[in-house]
Amino acid sequence: MMLSFRQFVGMNDMMAYLTMMCVRLIELRRVLKDTGSIYLHCDPTASHYLKILMDTIFGKSNFRNEIVWH
Repeated sequence: MMLSFRQFVGMNDMMAYLTMMCVRLIELRRVLKDTGSIYLHCDPTASHYLKILMDTIFGKSNFRNEIVWH
């Protein structure tokens, strides 16, 4: 997934952020119970990338909902 992001996004600040988040999300997956939950707060410029990343790590069937606030 990260190789695909790199080809699509390029080598920039967004790619650095996604790489940083990928490492953290993988570790969170490792320590999270099967009944656990994660709420990820992010801005609209990264939300779609993070959704794909989380679907890859946690499985797309584990996505429950998106909370949008203004």
